[in-house]
Amino acid sequence: MVSSSQPSVPPTITVIHEECRKQVSVRQLARDLKVSRPNVGRAKNWLIENLHPAFEGYIAESPLTPEQASTIIAYRSYTKAGIKGDALLEKMFPDTATHTAKKSALRDLFEQHNISPEQAASLTHSILRIFDS
Repeated sequence: MVSSSQPSVPPTITVIHEECRKQVSVRQLARDLKVSRPNVGRAKNWLIENLHPAFEGYIAESPLTPEQASTIIAYRSYTKAGIKGDALLEKMFPDTATHTAKKSALRDLFEQHNISPEQAASLTHSILRIFDS
C-alpha cells in the first residue's frame, strides 16, 4: 500500500513592492507617464531645488509619496503646456503670487527712494525673510 500523503508545501513569502505601499519609484512614474526616466528626474530635481513643500525632507533616491508623484505630474502638465519662469512658479507655488507682489512693492518703494539695486536686493531679502518667519 502506498501512502498518499502529500509532501508539505513550503510557506510562501511575499515581498510587497514599494509601489504597493502607496509609494512609487521615479522609474515607475516615468513608465506610467510613458516618458523617459531623466525627464521625470529633472522635474523632481526642479521641485527639490525650488523647495516645493511636497519635497520637504525628501531623501535622495527614496520612493515618491503620492503627493510628490502628483506634484511631478502637475509640473509636467504645466511645462508641457509651455508655462515657464515666474508663471510656472506661481502655478507650482500658489503662495508665490503674494510673495511676488510683496517683492514688487518693495522694489518700487526702494526705487522711489533712490536706493541702489544691490542694497535694495539685500533689504528685500531681509524683509521677506522676516515675513516668512
